[in-house]
Amino acid sequence: MAGKVVMKSYLSGMPECKFGINDKIVMEAKGKGLSGGGDDPARSGKPVVVIDDCQFHQCVKLSKFETEHSISFIPPDGEFELMRYVFNFFLLCLSTI
Repeated sequence: MAGKVVMKSYLSGMPECKFGINDKIVMEAKGKGLSGGGDDPARSGKPVVVIDDCQFHQCVKLSKFETEHSISFIPPDGEFELMRYVFNFFLLCLSTI
């Protein structure tokens, strides 16, 4: 699935805006590994959203996205495309060998 986030900004000054990304399930699965214990979301069959590709507007602070998994930026005036993305939504089903 592909999409984009388009914003209109008419804020005075230079405020920093921040969006959080809810990737907790994916981060937990990576942290525990796919062969983890009973609490592993990958083994539970819970839905997982995996972002395959992101392209950000030049106002986005990429370092904060990489470290904090948040989109932090000072928006330009008017309408702009904040980001484009491609993601997959699926259920992870693993069988024990």
